[in-house]
Amino acid sequence: MLKPLILAAVLLLSTGHAAQRPDWHPPENQTQTNIQTPADFLGYPLGEWHLRHDQINFYLKQLATQSPRISLEHTGQSHEARQQLTAVVTSAHNQQNLTNILADRAAVKQGKANDSPLVIWLAYSIHGDEASGAHAATALAYYLAASNEPWIRELLDSAVVLITPTQNPDGLDRFATWVNGHKGKVPVGDNHSREHNQDWPRGRFNHYLADLNRDWLFLAHPESQGRVALFHKWQPHYLGDFHEMGHEQTYFFQPGVPQRTHPLTPTINQQLTEKLADFHRAALDARDQPYFSRQGFDDFYYGKGSTYPDINGTVGVLFEQASARGQLQQSANGPVLLAQAIANQFATSISSLKGALALQHELREYQQEFFRGKAMQSGRMTGRLLQARQDPARRDALANLLKQHQIRFMYLSQPISANNQTFAPQDSLFIPARQPQQALIAAMFDKRTEFSDATFYDVSSFDLQSAYDLAMASDVKLSDKQLRDTPQIEPQAILPDKAVAYLIDWRHGNSTQLLQQLLNEELVVKVATGEFSLRDNSQINWPAGSLLIPAKQVKQDKTSVKILLQGLSQDWQVPVTAIGSFASASGPDLGSDDFKVIQPVKPLLLAGTGTRTTEVGELWQFLDAKLGIATPLINASRLGKIPLEQYSHLILAGGSYSTLDPDMAGDIAAFMRQGGTVIAQQSALQWLNKHKLMTASLIPSWEFDSLFDTKELGFADRENFNARKTIGGAIVELTLDPGHPISYGLTDAKLPVMKNQVQGFKSVDKPFMVAASYGKPMLKSGYLAREYEDKLAGTAAVLVETKGQGELVALADNLLFRNTWLGAEKLYANALYFVPVSMK
Repeated sequence: MLKPLILAAVLLLSTGHAAQRPDWHPPENQTQTNIQTPADFLGYPLGEWHLRHDQINFYLKQLATQSPRISLEHTGQSHEARQQLTAVVTSAHNQQNLTNILADRAAVKQGKANDSPLVIWLAYSIHGDEASGAHAATALAYYLAASNEPWIRELLDSAVVLITPTQNPDGLDRFATWVNGHKGKVPVGDNHSREHNQDWPRGRFNHYLADLNRDWLFLAHPESQGRVALFHKWQPHYLGDFHEMGHEQTYFFQPGVPQRTHPLTPTINQQLTEKLADFHRAALDARDQPYFSRQGFDDFYYGKGSTYPDINGTVGVLFEQASARGQLQQSANGPVLLAQAIANQFATSISSLKGALALQHELREYQQEFFRGKAMQSGRMTGRLLQARQDPARRDALANLLKQHQIRFMYLSQPISANNQTFAPQDSLFIPARQPQQALIAAMFDKRTEFSDATFYDVSSFDLQSAYDLAMASDVKLSDKQLRDTPQIEPQAILPDKAVAYLIDWRHGNSTQLLQQLLNEELVVKVATGEFSLRDNSQINWPAGSLLIPAKQVKQDKTSVKILLQGLSQDWQVPVTAIGSFASASGPDLGSDDFKVIQPVKPLLLAGTGTRTTEVGELWQFLDAKLGIATPLINASRLGKIPLEQYSHLILAGGSYSTLDPDMAGDIAAFMRQGGTVIAQQSALQWLNKHKLMTASLIPSWEFDSLFDTKELGFADRENFNARKTIGGAIVELTLDPGHPISYGLTDAKLPVMKNQVQGFKSVDKPFMVAASYGKPMLKSGYLAREYEDKLAGTAAVLVETKGQGELVALADNLLFRNTWLGAEKLYANALYFVPVSMK
């Protein structure tokens, strides 16, 4: 219980009515009074209520009309169509010269020295429930607009300051609605209060429940795409990334743990980070605010906001403030108040500006040196050849990603032989080794498996070749004549009026979306369960998984079917082949029962408390946004009230399923017996195993623990030992059963996946259940304890169990990891469309 004097202080601070002026108000005699303060704009002191994204945007727009120092950058919309704004703050003179300044920034990657202003980007609240940053950013925007202090005038003459208050608009609003709805007149510091304990899914995540601070590399979300476009437009010298952490901690700023910095990050980057840290130390010491550095947080994964800059010629710095998660939380270090958190974040924002200004010559020299000597050259070039193996859509997705990172690449003008394979123009591209973004390229294709420290805050590998399941040849030398700037696009053939059926190659990445649109139109579509060829002159062997659409349909005439297919073929750039006979030259005739009718997919995705939020979001985004399947999310606790017979698939992301009634095991078993398909992954398998819904058994946790020798380990070894046992995220290889329906459309029997949980199956004795096993060797890149690899190599990774008329698809790993694992998406699509009809 709060003592009366402490309560009085809390009320004073939390409502902003302290006698002294807020930290974000400039001295009275050095303030432009025409600039509206946040309190005047809101009608209450900043921090009394948690801000919504629209309030912040309106305030930024207000400042832009009141101050010649401020203009606004628009970087697109969030999934929920919230406008993403960044304030561009600099002197009025620089504002008039932004076109020339941006032209100078565009030349930075060519290694050209220029005297354009320093660019400082301060970005906040990428996790929506880490809201002190968004409030501090609002205060900072006012301060820079209103202050006439000499150092501010010097700063704005010398620099452009970018302020992005909310990097996750959808999550911030979800959180603000929650905490404001649970705020009382008297601040409640009880950590058990609903104010501090959000319901699932929490405000941390965006609309599709993704952690946007893991998306800077793979850009699966519009918020990230706009943010990275802004980064490369301005090419900042310094980027401050402001977060919150657990309320029992104090305040953190980088440098992080030195030995956990990615080896590709230049040493001088960390030296500059340390120099900047002295400014943060001084700022927090002046506030009597405890802090720490060089502990807890690493600087390894380049998909985070503080680390992506480090491989792009910028110094990125992470800040972490103890979270009030509302207005007030009690902690071992005393009360944690939102007002204090805002003040701390404001203080380190100011120290960032002062530090960058003081070190501007070193920051400029560092960036110039980073890009020096990396300009592309004409003529014969050395680089990487990449191929999506008969999937132009995946090649094009790769090209789109590279463009967003300003990585130069070319298409092939002719087939190229390298590493005993042929790279075709239709599905390949070439990335020159020498170019301004060569450091980022090296990072994105890094495959190291040895590390000085096995502790990782996130994944230990993020190899793009594995994520996109690409064939690659390195150190290939090509001439200008072998390359072209645009892809060869072959116009889709005009379908003839006379055809008995149409064929689609399932290996094409966009064939999944095309199939779903055909099912939405209620067309009969069949899948080939074996290889076949046609009685024509094509000499093409059509693989298992090929789609067959009969021209004669129940609900549409032949002309309508042809027009529909012609349009979809053009929309998705997927070739459609018309055939004049059901007779085959080899394999089954096309009227055979070996062509199975694909049933409409009507999934039910379990969500809510007890499910892993990000995995639910990944599945939801894949089903909804990519495939176009209407996908209800239903709380696991409500499953007993749902008529399962109305659905074709029950989908379980990872999770404890603590709210799922054990009595539902019988209903789920009946669902499968009657023809339903259950797809479950990672820790969800524990619930199925416990309730005897799986034939196969899981390796228990004690058995994994017993793999590690703890003899001669002392207490001081505990942290390193626990790190060795953790799988933060390593890329492993699966060996597929090429004839299994789960493998249709995959051109290689080897498939890389991300493994980030300790999970595995015991030996499977029953035949035909194992659809994929871990390879021998198993590890492709990243860190995986040798004990795990020895235990799991060669064991099952994907099982398909027949249950009466239905199936259970059991996945030891998350195939759709962060919606960036494009190579494995086909396997999941096969579980949706083909397993239910091909296993009969």
